Amino acid sequence: MPIKHIKKLISEPEVSIDALSGEVNSKDHFEVARLLHQLSVDGKILVFNCLDSDQKRQELLYETDQDSRLEIQESLDRGYLAQLLGKMAEDEATDLLKEHNPETQEELLSQMETGDAVVIKDLITYEEETAGGLMVPRFKQVSAEQTAQNILMQIKRETNSDTLSYFYVLGSRKELLGYFRLRDLLNAPTAARADQFMRTPPPKVHLNDSCDKVASLMDNEHLSTIPVVDDDNIMHGIVTFDDVIRIMQDLASEDIFTMVGTAKVDPFAKRTANKIVARAPWLFTTFLGGLISAYVLNLFQATLSEFATIVFFIPFVLGLAGNVGIQGSTVIVRGLATGDIQDDNLFTVVKSELLVGISNGVIFGLLCGGLVTLVAEQVLKSNPLLGLVVGAGIVLAVGIAAVIGSTAPILFLKANIDPAISAGPFVTITNDIAGIAVYLATASYIYSFV
Repeated sequence: MPIKHIKKLISEPEVSIDALSGEVNSKDHFEVARLLHQLSVDGKILVFNCLDSDQKRQELLYETDQDSRLEIQESLDRGYLAQLLGKMAEDEATDLLKEHNPETQEELLSQMETGDAVVIKDLITYEEETAGGLMVPRFKQVSAEQTAQNILMQIKRETNSDTLSYFYVLGSRKELLGYFRLRDLLNAPTAARADQFMRTPPPKVHLNDSCDKVASLMDNEHLSTIPVVDDDNIMHGIVTFDDVIRIMQDLASEDIFTMVGTAKVDPFAKRTANKIVARAPWLFTTFLGGLISAYVLNLFQATLSEFATIVFFIPFVLGLAGNVGIQGSTVIVRGLATGDIQDDNLFTVVKSELLVGISNGVIFGLLCGGLVTLVAEQVLKSNPLLGLVVGAGIVLAVGIAAVIGSTAPILFLKANIDPAISAGPFVTITNDIAGIAVYLATASYIYSFV
């Protein structure tokens, strides 16, 4: 591990800056950034100051966890931090500035160069997980009247900029007319105008479109960059595939960590006290669900005491119902996230998931119920009606779980609650309570005829 030797050098009574600097700069600073949370605050600051270039410092700040990043920035002179952020890509600098309070943002922006500050001030108004928050405001733009020869000469003159593979044709009001690739330009006659070989209609996203929609469109159109426009089709920037991948990874990690009740950021980079605070509310929800389940069990105490063997199959019924509910919920949440589920096919998808879940409930209900009926007297020393209880309980519990799992994400979405975060815990707890209730109610009803 690259951080192991660094930790050893920092822990020495007399820290050798030269030795530490040599060790830090000999390692991959991206890997150091990923493991920086293992160091103390003073250690993080030492490592940052030992880096031998501003570019490495910028990349370490951007790649490390939020807590470490803020701790390092607090130690820096505001003027130097503003200079450091000003030299970063505008979208990356914006991401870092958004983590500060408004007063600090204003202070840092006031110390940046005017051009950079104006661009970042515009970007900072957009939500981080939207096309506007992801976009880079610099892109290759040409007018419809420019010829291929003129555009090629323009590229040759721009020796200090990277040549992107996409060019965007804009009208007099900066409205997006079309686009072309570098290959299109090279294959076009030198006298051809841009509007003669551009591709139309251009794929594009709105400033407020979600990251999921941006990623889905880029995937469908096989694009590495996509233009961002406003309501009037005025182009403001482009979103590149690397920014989309990064934010999608962050969102996926956030959803996974939050669904299991840990934290909205990487839990490995959080302090123990913060982990406890982050997880306690979710555990309290489970605690309440357990109390309700216990109350349901108490309601059927008489049935349980008289026919104790039905208790043996409670985990089996809950396990099947829980899996079916989570499967349906996961499919719906994923479809909503990728855009595969829209208003026009929502009913069809939900109906399909319900049919699959209920069908599986019938299959396993008949299979398990038949097997229990065969062995009830000889093996379990119980009434053969136990097989009917278990089979019917599975069918009903799994059916209810299919309904909950398939509809809960839709209801959360309609209520403007993120289904990726909320659906998992809700489906799990609700399925447990409903599964126990319907299974024991079924047992109580069937055994009432004995």
